[in-house]
Amino acid sequence: MPTPSIFSFQNGGPVDPRSILSSIGEVVYGWDVQSDTLTWGPNVGEVLGPLPAQTLARGLAFAGLVEPGSGPSRYDAIFGSSERDQGDGVIYRTRYAVDLAGRKMWAEDTGRWFAGTDGRPARAHGILRLERAARADELERLGNELCDRPALLERIDAALKEHPPAERPVVILVAAIDELARLNDDFGHEATDEIISTVHERLRSVTRRRDHLVRYAGNSFAILLVGCPQDQIESAARRFIKIVAQSAIETARGIALVRLRVGAASAPELGTHAGSLLTAAEGALAAARAGAIDTAVTAKPRPRREAASDQVGFDVQAIAALNERRVQLALQPVVRAGSREPAFHEALLRVGQGETGLYFSSAELIPMLERRGLVRLFDHRVLELAMEMLRDDPALVLSVNVSPRSLTDPEWFDAFVARTAAASSETSRLIVEVTETATIENPMRVAKLLGGIKAQGARIAIDDFGAGHTSLRHLRAFPIDILKIDGAFTQNLRRSTDDRFYVRTLIDLAGHLGVETVAEWVDDEMQAAMLRDWGVTYLQGHLVGRAELHVPVQEARRKIAAG
Repeated sequence: MPTPSIFSFQNGGPVDPRSILSSIGEVVYGWDVQSDTLTWGPNVGEVLGPLPAQTLARGLAFAGLVEPGSGPSRYDAIFGSSERDQGDGVIYRTRYAVDLAGRKMWAEDTGRWFAGTDGRPARAHGILRLERAARADELERLGNELCDRPALLERIDAALKEHPPAERPVVILVAAIDELARLNDDFGHEATDEIISTVHERLRSVTRRRDHLVRYAGNSFAILLVGCPQDQIESAARRFIKIVAQSAIETARGIALVRLRVGAASAPELGTHAGSLLTAAEGALAAARAGAIDTAVTAKPRPRREAASDQVGFDVQAIAALNERRVQLALQPVVRAGSREPAFHEALLRVGQGETGLYFSSAELIPMLERRGLVRLFDHRVLELAMEMLRDDPALVLSVNVSPRSLTDPEWFDAFVARTAAASSETSRLIVEVTETATIENPMRVAKLLGGIKAQGARIAIDDFGAGHTSLRHLRAFPIDILKIDGAFTQNLRRSTDDRFYVRTLIDLAGHLGVETVAEWVDDEMQAAMLRDWGVTYLQGHLVGRAELHVPVQEARRKIAAG
């Protein structure tokens, strides 16, 4: 059967990306982890069916649709990562069964999370892809083997009531198999199930009679230790770590070396509330993943902190960052797919640390600025810095991101015209990036605005393209030069035939429109080779260069003169 093409005609023209995305059962989402706010692509109803708005709006509410024990939730996949975000995000991947109003389906959930100021996940962007219907017998088998989070909390609560911590300490260990996503990629789902089952058996073999071992969240285990003093938590945890690592695990797909990470929380030191203790143990597990393999981390009581700065305080600090010139740009190269020669750089906002200790990562900064109505001021500063760089370096070509909030503000466009009117040489080397979501509210107005930007001599790029927000009719009306394909799709090229087809479709669409393409999140040579062969124009990602802070020419000269 021939592979379908974007040039399958529908009403006299190629089909829209949205219809293709729905046909392969994929929907894009964004998750603001800290506020637990979920946003979905426009085809969410077509893929997931009629679900309550409140279920789709919150990460925890959507997690309630996951079938107990069917696999690690998105939360577990993200917070279970042992990697640290170096500024470009960390890949996560999981698979679970989800109940869609009585229709139970297997879903693959992949994407990247981005860290906040504390290094912990603050934002995630990914794709949910429905695979096939989940059979009742496989769900029943999994349900009998595993315990979901509410049931685990009931068990912890029962243990605390049976053994009052004031009389006998109770410790909760949360253990997880290290790098399960890699094992899953290397060995496949069935072999991974064998690994998890063997780990469970080994843990049970060294669990004392009065303790409780519970498997939950797919690859996680909770162990309730009754009567375990504080000074024995480390040795108890090491007992479980050692038994898992004692020998390789044989599977039908090969031999796997498996390691365990462990976090611990004890009562009464951290209170006697089941939910708080489990959360503390999970937080300690996250810390353990960032440390040495063979150590466990025990949660410590947190000192009372004064109330977080109010929103007014954030406003003051943000304005101070502007006034003190602590807003900087990091430049990430975008290279030609064929030659790997740099074509331009994307300018990414960074706020440096000053005497006040202010620091915001990009994952947190933009949403906060948008909520407080301050993003326009920072977009002004980014444009100012970019134009200065272009003036100082005649060989430099830069792309800058403009928030949807700034696009709707006439003052931003007036400032853009004022800054670029007398700088034609610099403006001709400027690319203005707007997100696909920014084009949907009033496409005719956006088309006119983008036309005004282009009339100044700049080029236009649509960022994060592929979620299906923009119709083909509107794409034709926009004066665009570049489509930047959402990295959530290019990330999965190695594994997903659906995503390979969809990315090729987007590249074909760009060719139909006569515009260039950038593939984002390119991390390995296989991705790069596929994309090059399919005709993508440019590559951006870890493989070809990370974002690096730019030192202005004048500042560099001052440092040389002083030093």
